[in-house]
Amino acid sequence: MIKNWIVTTEAVKDSADGVIARERYLTSRSHPNHRRTEQIVSLVGNEQTTQRIALRGEQFRLNQRLNKKGGRPLCSYAMEFCLTLPKGYRPTPEQWQNVVKDCCISLVRLCQLSPEEIQHFKTGVRAVLHQQTQQGARGSGDHVHLVISKIVKGRVLKELQKKKATAIIKQALNEAMLRHVGINYEDYTPKTTNQSKRLESWRYKQEQNEQNLALERLIVKMQRQADKWFDANGHGSHKQMERQRRRLIKTFAEISDVDTQGRYESKIAAIKVQIGIHF
Repeated sequence: MIKNWIVTTEAVKDSADGVIARERYLTSRSHPNHRRTEQIVSLVGNEQTTQRIALRGEQFRLNQRLNKKGGRPLCSYAMEFCLTLPKGYRPTPEQWQNVVKDCCISLVRLCQLSPEEIQHFKTGVRAVLHQQTQQGARGSGDHVHLVISKIVKGRVLKELQKKKATAIIKQALNEAMLRHVGINYEDYTPKTTNQSKRLESWRYKQEQNEQNLALERLIVKMQRQADKWFDANGHGSHKQMERQRRRLIKTFAEISDVDTQGRYESKIAAIKVQIGIHF
């Protein structure tokens, strides 16, 4: 028996770039991490919702500067909750929508939002379902990525960042799964043996090595393109500078999809400043 259905929580980092990168990642059918994903289903919101979340964060930061408020500038515009089921369970997209709705209601109550704030909150919710292959012990089961804007009516919902939010989401997920899907976490018994755990760990490390190799290749590609841009800049070749600039923008996006831990964020930011890319 397990204590709850699985919920993981993480702040979406890197300001607007990070929010947009999450949208690309969550909806990408070709990403290496999605090899065992059979279907990607948009449950709540769309790409415009993600853009709205990013815009709210940028507007909040601008107001911080204009009002000359102290403190650290806001660098995370959203929280992401991943709601995960073990293999063997497949709620329909409609059932998942009801589950997500109940989870959001629990967060609204936690944040004690006014009726006007609730309406604003609803327009900053993005949910994407990943239906995973159910065969074998490898990989996770079906799960939903729930991305929620931290900005509502010009204020930061600090409650979303606390451990209490995760605890409440877990409780809401348990109740919603029982209510809408008819499954109880108390009835589930993990089937993973120690041997399969070791095998899964080995495969995970292998996947990580493959992903690290892909990332290293992209970094080399980025550096090569940057060198060509600097060379063109030295020779005053504006056409070549613009060509390499477009290629770099595409490579930056590819790196953001693979570099989930943000190891190269500072290096990318430095190159952006040098070549005049402001986003």
